[in-house]
Amino acid sequence: MNVVKRTSVVLSALLISLCFIDGAQAQSLEDAITKFNEGFVLFNEQGDFQAAIEKFKETIVIADEVGSEANDIRERAVGQIPRLAFMHAAQFVRERDLEGAVDAFQEAARLAESYGDEQIMRRSRGNLPALHLNLGNQLFRDEQNEAALEQYRKAIELNPSYISAYYQKALVYRRTGDLDNALENFDISIDLAREAGEQDNLERSQRAARDYLVFLASEQIDEEYFNRALDLLNRAAGYGESASMHYRFAEVYNNQRRYSDARTSAERALELETGGRLDRARIYFELGLAHKGLENTQAACSAFRNAMVGDFRSPAEHEIEHELNCN
Repeated sequence: MNVVKRTSVVLSALLISLCFIDGAQAQSLEDAITKFNEGFVLFNEQGDFQAAIEKFKETIVIADEVGSEANDIRERAVGQIPRLAFMHAAQFVRERDLEGAVDAFQEAARLAESYGDEQIMRRSRGNLPALHLNLGNQLFRDEQNEAALEQYRKAIELNPSYISAYYQKALVYRRTGDLDNALENFDISIDLAREAGEQDNLERSQRAARDYLVFLASEQIDEEYFNRALDLLNRAAGYGESASMHYRFAEVYNNQRRYSDARTSAERALELETGGRLDRARIYFELGLAHKGLENTQAACSAFRNAMVGDFRSPAEHEIEHELNCN
């Protein structure tokens, strides 16, 4: 309403002045005022931002022909164009049309630069990285990996410090089995998060990198490639600790007959494990094997008794009854 009031005051002043200028020029000034009012109605009452922008552009053209007497109405038209372009772009976001929003914010930034509105220009450009990120996330969910990567690259091009874009790139590479590129992008997101003091993003990236390496190690364990698994676990340890990682260490060490190391890893896994008895059963089983290898019969029996849950019940009972003859 303030804009309407201010506009009406200006228009009244302009209309009053018409009686003092010649007829031909008065018609042009009237046209400028009319175009401005038409534009105002188009966005204020009809919500047609693009049509309103065209009317304000026409206002500027007419005002330039009129000259200095139309400066005020010209300035008002100039001020409306970037703002309406931004509002138009925001409408695409509300409608969840992200591709349309990208194009619209790019146009809003172009118009803002053209008409000297630095604030709208910065705000428009500032929205683009997040839009590319969200477009990439949509494509990632649809398993369109290359298309998703392209959107993440665009987000990073616009914002080289965009932690989430690097993280999402890493997830794409993880899905496609590209270990080196996955870790490279996890590492960048970790470094950026650490520099920015963003603890949640730091821990998220570290956890994702570590869990990926632990998963790959578990595959190598299943194939009985224990040295490969150990290499992957050592790399995982560079991203912090987890119960799962230390459990896998214990599993590898037991298979390599490094029972003292297996016991240490299993004990650390139990310290970190936050799950219930079923989650802890597998760790106790490896702890039992480690104590068995070290000929700590009493400790082995105790560990195997704690492992008698779920899938580990039968093998633990076998160890207790037939291997160790526990009392």
